[in-house]
Amino acid sequence: MIETNKIHNMDCLEGLKQIDDNSIDVIITDPPYGIEYKSNHYKWNNPHKEIINDDTFFFPIEELWRVLKPSGAIFCFFSHKIPLVDKRLKNTIIWVKNNWTAGDLEGDFGNQYECLGFLPKESFKIKGKRFSNVWHFNRIPSHKLKHPTEKPLDLIMRIVQCSSNKGDLVLDPFMGSGTTAVASKQLERSFIGFELRKEYCDKAQERLSQQTMQSFVS
Repeated sequence: MIETNKIHNMDCLEGLKQIDDNSIDVIITDPPYGIEYKSNHYKWNNPHKEIINDDTFFFPIEELWRVLKPSGAIFCFFSHKIPLVDKRLKNTIIWVKNNWTAGDLEGDFGNQYECLGFLPKESFKIKGKRFSNVWHFNRIPSHKLKHPTEKPLDLIMRIVQCSSNKGDLVLDPFMGSGTTAVASKQLERSFIGFELRKEYCDKAQERLSQQTMQSFVS
């Protein structure tokens, strides 16, 4: 079994091979959407690099399903432009943001949401409060982003809380700047993360170190 509570700088397909069957309690994944995303929220130059392999929606469902416990669930972010189509998709949560895209100002409506696929195994049970499938969380302002598609910490914390218990193991195969790791640590879960870009692994580790220092001070 691969080392836990660590963000591994490696391809998730290679990393998943080192994870035992039926060993993960919940999987939170924000894979490339396949839309060649590039933010236009910057007045000058975009400080973020383009997302690797974003020419296709890359969701290794079979390997993720293999490592997931019978009582576990997968939560996968995706774009309405390239839907998540799988018979195991039980529901789609709509994340409503606090603003919408610019895009085609005269020929299209502003996009104000993203999709979160919910794929539970048969024995999965919601922990705590049962929410609707429409969630309102403010997006992170562009000047505060550590990753171009970074998700709000409170959004990820809700996923962790409603799908796992203290001490459970959370997997994020596209860790980015480490939001899932931070949420897991705050909520007393263990985690495994994979991230291809070393710079994001470093940013994630820095966030985790800062949280440890804050916990120590408090």
